Amino acid sequence: VVTPRIGKAVEINALWIHALTVAWDFAGNESDLIQAKRAAQSFRKKFVRPDGNGLYDVIAPDGTPDTAIRPNQIIAAALSTSPMTREEAKSVVDTVARELLTPYGLRTLSPSDPAYRPRYEGDGFSRDTAYHQGTVWPWLLGPYADARRIVYGEPIDLSGVLKNLSDYGVGGIAEVFDASEPQRPDGCPWQAWSVAEVLRIALSQAQQTSD
Repeated sequence: VVTPRIGKAVEINALWIHALTVAWDFAGNESDLIQAKRAAQSFRKKFVRPDGNGLYDVIAPDGTPDTAIRPNQIIAAALSTSPMTREEAKSVVDTVARELLTPYGLRTLSPSDPAYRPRYEGDGFSRDTAYHQGTVWPWLLGPYADARRIVYGEPIDLSGVLKNLSDYGVGGIAEVFDASEPQRPDGCPWQAWSVAEVLRIALSQAQQTSD
């Protein structure tokens, strides 16, 4: 595994709690609500970092938390039924904005991490080892925008990534970008999830403005 995340991953646990809550809301099964509340308490106890830097990325099988700052935590803050308090969600948004946000998407690892890779380049092995070690993914602007709207009620600036429409695969958005400047686009030139999430957020923000 190039980027091992062995144990309890933050976004999987948050999505599981969200699923339990939705199931209760849909079917009214009290056991789903009880499980969701219990899981949310456990989530906050295990994943919320005491240093205020958002959430741990993974909890290892032996209970050791992975302190790497990665974007997976933003998914937990973007859910409509987030297991966190508002202040805890705010710390996630603030940490992601400070450490991972670029004009083209979110870095997959903080530049302060020793494993950070600034460039997505070289042969297949070199690219694979950089894929989740800093390389920027545009689609992550989607959950970041959702989380920022929930916490701050603010839109995000999409002008940077929209410039890519005329740079690399005209009319589309690249799969990935280099983590450090100059942030060269790479990967698939018309990547479905890059285009879809940026389009979703752009339309959502335009609708909010018109309302």
